[in-house]
Amino acid sequence: MVKHHDKGLALGIRRHVLYKQPLNVKFLSPLLLLFVANLPGAEEVTNGFRVEINETAEDPASPTFDIHPGNNRVRYRLNGLDSKWVENADEMNLVVRFLTTNGNHLKRLAFGVSGQSPGWNGDPNSSSLIARETTVAIPPDTTEIQFLITSSGSPQALGIYLVKDLKVTQRKGGEEEALMINGMSPKWKRPLWNQSGTHPSMALKGADFPRSLFVLDTDLSSHADWGSEPISVDGDNLTISWSEAYSIGAGKHRAVDYERLPPGTYSLEVEELQINGIPTGRIQSVTINVPRPLLHSWWFWLLCLAALALAIYLFIRSQVNRRVRRAVRHTRLIEDERLRIAMDLHDDIGTRLSQISLAGSHAEMKSNDPDSKESFQQITRLTGDLAASLSETVWMLSPKNNDLESLIIFLSRIASELCRAGEFRCRIDADPIDEEIKITQEFRHHFVLSAKEALNNALKHSGGSEIRLVIELNEGVLTVTVSDDGEGFDDAKVVSGNGLKSLEKRMTDLNGSLSLKRLTSGGTTILMKAPL
Repeated sequence: MVKHHDKGLALGIRRHVLYKQPLNVKFLSPLLLLFVANLPGAEEVTNGFRVEINETAEDPASPTFDIHPGNNRVRYRLNGLDSKWVENADEMNLVVRFLTTNGNHLKRLAFGVSGQSPGWNGDPNSSSLIARETTVAIPPDTTEIQFLITSSGSPQALGIYLVKDLKVTQRKGGEEEALMINGMSPKWKRPLWNQSGTHPSMALKGADFPRSLFVLDTDLSSHADWGSEPISVDGDNLTISWSEAYSIGAGKHRAVDYERLPPGTYSLEVEELQINGIPTGRIQSVTINVPRPLLHSWWFWLLCLAALALAIYLFIRSQVNRRVRRAVRHTRLIEDERLRIAMDLHDDIGTRLSQISLAGSHAEMKSNDPDSKESFQQITRLTGDLAASLSETVWMLSPKNNDLESLIIFLSRIASELCRAGEFRCRIDADPIDEEIKITQEFRHHFVLSAKEALNNALKHSGGSEIRLVIELNEGVLTVTVSDDGEGFDDAKVVSGNGLKSLEKRMTDLNGSLSLKRLTSGGTTILMKAPL
């Protein structure tokens, strides 16, 4: 997200355009002030500047800002990162030329300055001066030297360069000779300086000219020089000393790059400067927001954690489903095998038992011996009992009977057959089943054997004449009650035999319960309950 702000500036639709007042040069001498006011092209110094974000940057954390200062000096800083202002630097120079007799250049030495001199306050007359001194060797064949105070180092240079108290001394052998003192020739007693350059009027005289020389560069397309007249030399080296003060910037376009900014909101502020480097207070700004990288976002790690949890869940679920499918296949194989065994028992052994029973009946009819007839009758009876037991076994093995309705029908049939064989009256009350309710093989097996054990106990030990079987289904719990009208039992004399232990064990295996009660009217009730 990019926002443009302007403090005290008139803005266009897409560009920030600054309308400035004429240059404030009150720090200069009246002569200098008059010069700037009448300087050709001086009104161009008021051209506007703008700052914008480079939209081609791919990484929001590494933005590029385009600063177009126009003909102005500007400085900038990135709020949120920079603690100090930064200005585009450029330079002006004090130049020494070494010339031959015919005016050819042998060597050029430049003593450049850029930025702002220490102690600069906007007024060169009251700003602190920086003293400099250097000694250089005079190249062979040098007959003359020439000095330049120039802004020609770069066409984008803007600002003020003051050179004061320029002194030049040559040494020959052990003797020294002054060639220039305070910008004047000791021999000629007159100034040695001339204005030159592509815009010579920007070379200004100080109040104590030629002791003080200014270059006030306000034009990006040209430069100004103070050039001295050639000075004859015949020594071995030169000692040059001077004092200077300066404030120099650049008016050229600049792309400001920042790399890998931390997440946060930043504002690049660009402030207009006067030609002397003093801020005007007019500021433009561009605000950017550097989003937090995905790796540093809490919601990213939350999503990763959720994705990991989902992956683990899906993996566990697939493993569970695989095991369930394997168990289902195994169960089906077992059921198929039980069905095959049940069919084989019914078709093979059942047929053979029927044949034995028929053979016994036939032998009984033909035999005249009473003992033999009794034996044949016993064989026929035992064969019938075995066939009935085989039928029960086949029913128990067949997976087709794994539903509650088949279980209730089978229990009712067993109760009826046992009571008929024991010459007991039988009453059966069973809840109707309106839907198919599946039960397990284990559930069916345990309930059938438990019910048979309870019915046999009543037939053998009750001493009564009637047995009642009640089958109820309530909220997923099957209850089977076997009651008789016999003598009941004495709680103090009840001994838990193998039959009762077997009943308790089977009900416990089904997560059910078993209870034995003596009725006040006589008789006993065995109640068996287990969840489906």
